[in-house]
Amino acid sequence: MKKDTKRGNALISALKSDEIVELSKEYIELGIGSLIESDVFESIPFVGTAIGLYKAAGSVRDQLFIEKVIRFLTHFSDLPDAERINMTERLNEDDKFAGKAGAKLIEIIDRMESEDKPEVAAEFLKAFGRKEIDFNVLRRLLVALERVPSFDIRKLAVFAAIDPDQPMKMEDDFLDSLVNAGMAKSNGAWKSIIVPTELCRTFVRAGKL
Repeated sequence: MKKDTKRGNALISALKSDEIVELSKEYIELGIGSLIESDVFESIPFVGTAIGLYKAAGSVRDQLFIEKVIRFLTHFSDLPDAERINMTERLNEDDKFAGKAGAKLIEIIDRMESEDKPEVAAEFLKAFGRKEIDFNVLRRLLVALERVPSFDIRKLAVFAAIDPDQPMKMEDDFLDSLVNAGMAKSNGAWKSIIVPTELCRTFVRAGKL
């Protein structure tokens, strides 16, 4: 099995740690700004390192990355330790993530243009952990999440529920972005309309939108 990076190992350790529950409580009570300025979580793997780097550099990109990481981690606070550990082990077992789950997750989080997207990604991983989706579906969901603009995500639940026989009028740009993400397609009829794919419906269901 390949070895994870130092930061990757730290993120996996944070995911497995029961301190995630406390992180979630403090995040809700203090907010992201106060949490970063405090020294409460400097001992938590990866979180403490990330906050330390932010305090040292203080760039907008660093701040956004740390916020995305914290939002991602706090969404696992409702999972028992055993389920979180099992989830990370299953990730590391797959050939595509083999031994490098932490590094892969960091890459995925870093590429997201919005601080809200990591929360959706966390829900996908939890669905994977509960075996509601397999690894291939998880990968496709994460790719789709990266491709769809964050401001379009709130519209997905409505789109996923449309009746192909009674389509609703939606913006062309919105539909184009979904087609690009693999979450919409033509119905193949003579007067074709754009309809949701099964991936889109899974995206809404697994992401709890």
